[in-house]
Amino acid sequence: MTRRVAVIGGGWAGCAAALTLAQAGCRVSVFEAADRLGGRARTVTLDDRELDNGQHILSGAYTQTLDLIARVGVDSAALLRLPFALDCPGEFTVRCPRLPAPWHLVAGLAAARGFSLREKAAALRWAGKALGGAPPAARQTAAEWLAGQPQRLRERLWEPLCIAALNTPPARASAASLHAVLVASLSGRRANSDLILPRVNLGALFPAPAARRIAELGGSVHLRTRVRALTAARDGVTVVTATAAMPFDHAIIAVAPQHLKPLVRAIAALDATVATVGALAFEPIATAYLQYPPGTRLDRPMLALAGQPAQFVFDRGQTHGQDGLFAAVASAASALIGQSRTAWLDAIERQLTRVARLPRPSWRRGVIEKQATWSCRPGIVRPGTRTAHARVFLAGDYLHGAYPATLESATLAGVQSAQALLEAS
Repeated sequence: MTRRVAVIGGGWAGCAAALTLAQAGCRVSVFEAADRLGGRARTVTLDDRELDNGQHILSGAYTQTLDLIARVGVDSAALLRLPFALDCPGEFTVRCPRLPAPWHLVAGLAAARGFSLREKAAALRWAGKALGGAPPAARQTAAEWLAGQPQRLRERLWEPLCIAALNTPPARASAASLHAVLVASLSGRRANSDLILPRVNLGALFPAPAARRIAELGGSVHLRTRVRALTAARDGVTVVTATAAMPFDHAIIAVAPQHLKPLVRAIAALDATVATVGALAFEPIATAYLQYPPGTRLDRPMLALAGQPAQFVFDRGQTHGQDGLFAAVASAASALIGQSRTAWLDAIERQLTRVARLPRPSWRRGVIEKQATWSCRPGIVRPGTRTAHARVFLAGDYLHGAYPATLESATLAGVQSAQALLEAS
């Protein structure tokens, strides 16, 4: 008998779950409240320009995400793979050569520019201990873990990496999660440390082709369809929208964690899970898009930025063919929430003039995702894919796992949720 499964939420976790189920022969229906798939990593239209709601970097260690992208037929040319490098013009440069791990990191740190010999030796000692030793204590913050490093190393290298990887300031970020990211990216295969930049908008990278494949396999994707409630009985679940109540054998809930509680209010078995998820805090991400004259280019597709508020800038002319368009990203951007958009766009514009000779942009827009990710703090409790109700499963980047809130944690959770459902009797 073919299982009928509802997937509620069409972000990367929901699409990964739905694709896995459809390929296993289930009849899948995806329900997405927005007019596009992708969730918090989606394509948006700003003044008739097709952009993304935030700039995302993939890592060579994102094996699940890269496998799914390949599985839906996206050509490898849609991804720009670069050896790990951090270039901050006028400040420092770290570039890892194509050597086996961990020698690529050793060579990259030894040859780094902008740091003294003492600082480079300290970085090498710390990295060797961090990658080869036991993980930090569960209650330790990243700031505490990094405290022994020279101040310039912390401020220029390790703390920006923490903010980029965890979207959480080091003073309240989990050292154990930062350790897991560094180990996954910088040890093992050398290719794990590669930085991978999308060359197409996020919707075209996975969610849209996944939807096409789901439809080819007999499933359906319902956009602009908000699920108002989910009810569950011993023999199935019911998805309630504004116009219908539809029965299914199982449901995977793949909405953002802050939307879980109102959705499952009628399922008492999930009360404990709702309480666990309700304890999560959130962090914002701000992205500034700035259009410069055609032919304006950065030295590299991605540069690090010194100071505040942004940490990185991307040249979308070099990746997406959008000549002269730069995207600057400010992770853990709580300080920007109370500012006017004009004020923080001005601040980012000034940052960019310190890395390149630039005229005034002809167009600029700012996007803030106020609850872009959950705050990756020490000791937080995260639920698993299975719930106390046998017919209901969870998928999302906030579920238990080694990674913080990344595309990889989302796709891993989606696939694992689908596999748990398929294994259920």
